[in-house]
Amino acid sequence: MSQEAPLDDFTDFENTLQQIEAILKEGGDALTEEQTQTKVKTLEDFEKLDVNNVSLKVREDRTLINKRDTPEKPPPGHGATTDQASFMREVERDANDRAQARAKRENEAEQQRSQGNEAFRKGNYEKAILHYNKAVERVKDSAITYNNRALCYIRLRNYKRALVDCQYVLDKLQETNLRAWLYRANAYKRLNDSELFEQSVAKAREHNPQQLAYIDKYIAQIDTEN
Repeated sequence: MSQEAPLDDFTDFENTLQQIEAILKEGGDALTEEQTQTKVKTLEDFEKLDVNNVSLKVREDRTLINKRDTPEKPPPGHGATTDQASFMREVERDANDRAQARAKRENEAEQQRSQGNEAFRKGNYEKAILHYNKAVERVKDSAITYNNRALCYIRLRNYKRALVDCQYVLDKLQETNLRAWLYRANAYKRLNDSELFEQSVAKAREHNPQQLAYIDKYIAQIDTEN
């Protein structure tokens, strides 16, 4: 079947309707023989015309046209898969960059901490604190650095400042940290706060039951120095 056929059928259908409408408008007027034959032929054509078939052909033709005009779509999920793969590559690249940056900061912090430890052994606590400050600037989650700095403040008799570092370790980094609890106990002992001193010792024992001998030795040392 050619693509023009549905349009021809539909045109014939419209022409037939127009002829029937004209005949009906003539009403009861007398008709000539030629008009009568035309009327009969028109009605016969109308009765023979398959309206549903005409409509179906038109719809089918329009469907074919729409299919030709519609661009092909990519397979379902193809775009989403590509986007997800790109996203995962970006996440992996970002994770690698972060890991490298972290490793660099940790290396720099370790160098500063080593210099601080050297200054501490020489009794230069102020200089040691400066190095520990630089280490903290590079890595803010190292309990060792905060504890080392707290001990420097204790040696300098700045007990309240030492408590700040101890409390940061216990609240933000590691609640069970033994050195933080013992330095906290030491600072409160120097401040003559027996209640918080005893509390710190009790917490040190509670969180580190395997280190009871060491805890007793450290507390005895505090009493001797005091």
